[in-house]
Amino acid sequence: MKTTSNFYPVLIIIIKLLPIILILAVTTCSNAQGVKATSYIEKTKMSPKMGYSVGVVLPGYLGDMELGGFYQKAMTEQGESTYRKIVEEKFYGMYFGVSFIQTERVNVSFKVRAGSVNDKFLVLTPSVFSDVMISRSLGFGFGLGMRNLQPTYTGRLVLKLSNSNQGLSRHSYRRYR
Repeated sequence: MKTTSNFYPVLIIIIKLLPIILILAVTTCSNAQGVKATSYIEKTKMSPKMGYSVGVVLPGYLGDMELGGFYQKAMTEQGESTYRKIVEEKFYGMYFGVSFIQTERVNVSFKVRAGSVNDKFLVLTPSVFSDVMISRSLGFGFGLGMRNLQPTYTGRLVLKLSNSNQGLSRHSYRRYR
């Protein structure tokens, strides 16, 4: 299986989404919400995928909740997969996540992605992610998920665009509920 080294189409998509990301960042910062962006590589049985997601982090009752959108694309060229009938070129949609273990540096969360595959199928994919923050803004993570009743493995880079959930409001909300 030959992988492509040309990430030019992904860069074009990121550049096209940059105004939306900036508007989302300014809006959420003014409303005291956190913005989280991730870039990831997901290994599935069919082929490896590369994608990104941008979401809003909201303080929840038990743990933070995250709501956002994602886009991922196959890292192999069309026709190289052995599963020719179900080649997954692109997968995009919305995701929802809830943290169930959360400390200053470590976050373990359950996420469900719902979206369209190749503009033809609606797919729901559950996953469990663990993130380790190196600093307040930068971290890395890994995850296990399920797609087509097969396991998926994900490695990702996490970037918090605003740290508004780090202050008094987050801790006082959980401490004095």
